Amino acid sequence: MLDTAVIGSGMAGTAVAAELERLGRDYIVLEAGPHQGRAHIAADEGSAHLADPAQDPAFTPFLAQPGTPYGPLSGYRRRVGGRSLYWRGICLRIEDDALREWPAEVRRALLGTDGEPGLYARTEAALKAWSGGTRLTQARTETEEAMAKELAGLGYPAVPTPRAIRTLGQGRWEAYSPVTGLPSERIRTGHRVSAVRKRAEGGYSLILDDGDGPALDARHVVLCAGTVGNIELVDGLVHGQHREPRRYSLVDHVACGMLVVEDGRHGAMESSVHAGFDAPSRSNLIVERQRHGSGVLMDAWAMGEQPPEAASTVLVGDRTSIVLEPPALAALDAVRREQRNLLRELARRTGLKARFREEYVSFDEALAQAEAQPGTAVVYDATIGELDHESGGLPLDGEHVDVAGQLREAPGVAVAGPCLIPRAGAANPSLTTLALARYVVQHMS
Repeated sequence: MLDTAVIGSGMAGTAVAAELERLGRDYIVLEAGPHQGRAHIAADEGSAHLADPAQDPAFTPFLAQPGTPYGPLSGYRRRVGGRSLYWRGICLRIEDDALREWPAEVRRALLGTDGEPGLYARTEAALKAWSGGTRLTQARTETEEAMAKELAGLGYPAVPTPRAIRTLGQGRWEAYSPVTGLPSERIRTGHRVSAVRKRAEGGYSLILDDGDGPALDARHVVLCAGTVGNIELVDGLVHGQHREPRRYSLVDHVACGMLVVEDGRHGAMESSVHAGFDAPSRSNLIVERQRHGSGVLMDAWAMGEQPPEAASTVLVGDRTSIVLEPPALAALDAVRREQRNLLRELARRTGLKARFREEYVSFDEALAQAEAQPGTAVVYDATIGELDHESGGLPLDGEHVDVAGQLREAPGVAVAGPCLIPRAGAANPSLTTLALARYVVQHMS
């Protein structure tokens, strides 16, 4: 019998595994997909196209239900390393207003107490050391430094976007992933866990491949199968098969941006600046530039919280579905209106001519319009589910998971990943996922 089985080798699973490795515990990571290398996709020009889920053979959708909040292009990268090999390294803390709704014990662990650094600070220090810089907000190019100064001169509290990345030369770079430091013998591929069952003798059986394959037994289990995957595994473990649908809350981020094609005077790419947090829209404003043909593409985007009152609902029973009720849609529209106001003000301060449309415009459609009208900013929206930031459903100190990240109904089973987040705020979840992985492992028996 295995001692500890970690289900999933994405950001959460490999961060949990790295902490188990550091503590000298015995464990195995089970990954549904194949081993296709551990290099970040930006480290190899030949892998850049894999950022598009439609072109990535490792992509697996949550649900094949067009027209739902999480449609056919919302899903996981089923391979060793998972999404950790695709992210852009942006490391933002969840803002204080959102953290106030977290359990006090977890909040203290993240932020620290009595002058002692918390898990946020310790995680950031580790990422700084890996990146080779003195701070995560260190400018990576002269262009990025100039962008930060330009926005600061316009009244924004701008700094280079905190990113856990390393430049590799010739336009290549990589974002941090815990998977790169794990021993190969600790990872087993081709093991898709469809259910976890209690054993009468103690411990748990992990059912593979929809029950067709042999089971694996483990004394301890850590669920790191992504937010939707973890919800399904917990629901099946707690309520069994052929059950009445149960409801779980799910949030992502709401994003609105504007694109403008400029001439090439801005110099080297790629550059990213965090222009600050906007209270009315509860959004982080990021301004980026990158090479685009013979010119430069500026992408300014506001990333805000899908408010709790606008949460999606996951219905789990014999099948899983995700719905977004009309009142929630109205609350989302209110966020998007404030985000447009934020972008209008940016356009005004920078002297940009801008086209703002209230109806939904995709990124690709906005890009085509921006290319046809250089110098004019065109607004776009990201639908719920596009950002791969889904979180919630199994919040810390909630119905199923206790304040330490352990499953109430199943001693010996822990949960990790963004599904634990009680209130997501406007920050991308990666930094918090890494910090919470340490927290969960520290509380395992």
